[in-house]
Amino acid sequence: MKIQRKTIAYSALCALLISGCSTGTDSIQKQQSALSQQESSDIAENSSGSGIPDLSGPVSTPKPVLIQDSSVEEMFKPQSASGTFSLAAALQQAQDYSLRTVISRARIDEAEQRIDEAKAGYYPKLQAMAKTADWISDRSSQVSKSFDEYAQMQLTLQYNLMDFGRTSHAVGSANQIHQSATFSSDSEFNSVSFDTTKAYLDVRRYTLLLAAAKDHVAVTSELVDTLNVRVAGGGSPQSELIRGQLALTNALNRQKTIDLQLAKAKQKLRSLLGQEISVEMAGLDDLPANADFNAMISAIQLDNPNIKARLAELNSAKEDVSAARAARYPSVDVVGAYKKPFQNPDGLDGNYLGGNVALQVSVPVLDGGINSSRIGQALARLRAAEATYGQLQRDISEMAFNLSNDALSAKDMWKIQGQAKNDASRTKDLYLDEFRLGTRSLNDLISVQTDFFNANVGRVTSQYDYYLSALGLYLLSGQVDNGIKTLKLR
Repeated sequence: MKIQRKTIAYSALCALLISGCSTGTDSIQKQQSALSQQESSDIAENSSGSGIPDLSGPVSTPKPVLIQDSSVEEMFKPQSASGTFSLAAALQQAQDYSLRTVISRARIDEAEQRIDEAKAGYYPKLQAMAKTADWISDRSSQVSKSFDEYAQMQLTLQYNLMDFGRTSHAVGSANQIHQSATFSSDSEFNSVSFDTTKAYLDVRRYTLLLAAAKDHVAVTSELVDTLNVRVAGGGSPQSELIRGQLALTNALNRQKTIDLQLAKAKQKLRSLLGQEISVEMAGLDDLPANADFNAMISAIQLDNPNIKARLAELNSAKEDVSAARAARYPSVDVVGAYKKPFQNPDGLDGNYLGGNVALQVSVPVLDGGINSSRIGQALARLRAAEATYGQLQRDISEMAFNLSNDALSAKDMWKIQGQAKNDASRTKDLYLDEFRLGTRSLNDLISVQTDFFNANVGRVTSQYDYYLSALGLYLLSGQVDNGIKTLKLR
């Protein structure tokens, strides 16, 4: 009986606990449902009042906004696709979107302000000063109070008559920095144009190569289908089918590689323009029969904007050295002052201080080595500027010769690949007929089809390599726009 009672009591307790848990769960679910309904109604009310559509489902926590200025946000926000752009339209969009040109123009503005700062040394300086009466402590009664200790106002005018070239050298240095900033801005403008043209032509190049790769895959796929039929009918061994499938795999790999290169070229163009566009698939002219870049290479050292910018920086460093050395000499100034007192001691009228004019000569006698250190710094900057200028000349010369050789090599390759394409085109048709007749091996057919594809790719690649190498020479000359017109790029 005791066991039965314990069993009944235990069963009743379990039932009570289960009922309570279910009741608690139901109440929690009801509370959550009520909260969800309340949130939904709040969203609906806000939506109806603000024009925002009603949103269903869970409400996500909004992320913090890092950029508050809408103009800055729009500057970095890429736009959506805007249709087909010509090369000229793409160049204009790139210049408008580029922040590199904004930076270069800002440096020109900074250099102009530096010129104004340096020229300020030619003009007189006027300073106003007002003071209270001096608080005097622990002074002997036999010492009388001086006039300067009274409350007063003072106007001081100072004009430099001679500084032994400090101001003129500072102005010269600022002018050279301005020239350097101007040449650097021209270089940035040409660089943006070149990068945009290269990306634009690369998109077109890899689009053509991708079409050729797809044709190659299609031809190889047809060959594999033919081999499947022949192997099934006993006309060819299984090894030929495996060989054909290997050729198809290689063709697909080449297509995938070109597809990746096309995606990278599109991304580069999108980053330069700030939006995704389609390029015009216009053809390029055949390469010129005679291409001589020697005259252009000779002129690059004189026309390159970066070399001009470094030369201007070198001249600025020379001016800085002269300005630092001029600081060792005296400075002659005319100083005039007018004082107006606010206090009138006994026996003096209301303007007892008056004005004064004097010729002031300042001579640096001992400065703890500050000026010597400044001269040493200026000389070190001069040596660095000379080395930078010389190294850039060497680098530009090497780049010019390399680009010239690349262009001439691409021109030769274009001719060779053109002949190879024609030969492979005729041969692959003959080999295909012979293979169907059983007089030509599968390896020969696959080899000539691959040769045709490689020649087609080489022909397109060498043509675009030539034009981009030639345009690179125009970039070194600072004449990218002229190069685009001369090479008839579109």
